[in-house]
Amino acid sequence: MENKFFLQNTIEKIEKGKSSFFLDPKEREFVISKLRKKKISYEIYTPYREAEKVLVYNENYPEIELLEIISKKRLEHRDILGVLFAHQILPHFYGDIMITDNTHYLVALKPVAEYLKSHVHEIGKNPVEFVKIDLASLGDYRPKYDISLYHVSGLRLDMIVSKITKQSRRKVEEIIKDKEVFLNYEVAVKKDTYLKEGDIFSIRGYGKYLFSKICYRNKKGNMDIEILKYK
Repeated sequence: MENKFFLQNTIEKIEKGKSSFFLDPKEREFVISKLRKKKISYEIYTPYREAEKVLVYNENYPEIELLEIISKKRLEHRDILGVLFAHQILPHFYGDIMITDNTHYLVALKPVAEYLKSHVHEIGKNPVEFVKIDLASLGDYRPKYDISLYHVSGLRLDMIVSKITKQSRRKVEEIIKDKEVFLNYEVAVKKDTYLKEGDIFSIRGYGKYLFSKICYRNKKGNMDIEILKYK
């Protein structure tokens, strides 16, 4: 796993009674396994039931804020990620981006939330405002997806990315080499990696996806697969 130094520091923070930064599922699994081996008690803060990024803490409750991103124009997941990236805000400082039909939410560590409220007033050329709201406002939020079916002859990463982006396999190979594809929260390094049901991947400029299931497979091995795109 990448960045073991960061994860070791995270474990030490929790041992001292502090909260972790936001952790993705792989990081959370690693941290919790180490805490259990050391017999250190912990709690998990989950912004909503199906949240991917969570905070692990021991004594002190995490200092976080729920922000509503007010915009006249409906924003996409990638739009919000783009402005966070442009302001050099690292992924460990904020949780999942949550979008309903008319509302955009982001959970962030308090210092980052303060920065966003004070310094970010546009996404693209669209005026926006980051406003603190009650954490309970999420209620029973669940992520929404666009569902697509693709007919493929195999489950190689480059093949599926090619289908989604409508780019040639050669072009997809370049995209992967340029580190623009992430698989299960890590940079995808091999174009011939085979996807499994439940894998999460993202393609820079296209969005974030979940390989849901194989719907049909014929005798020749061709398949219809269901891919969910995060809204």
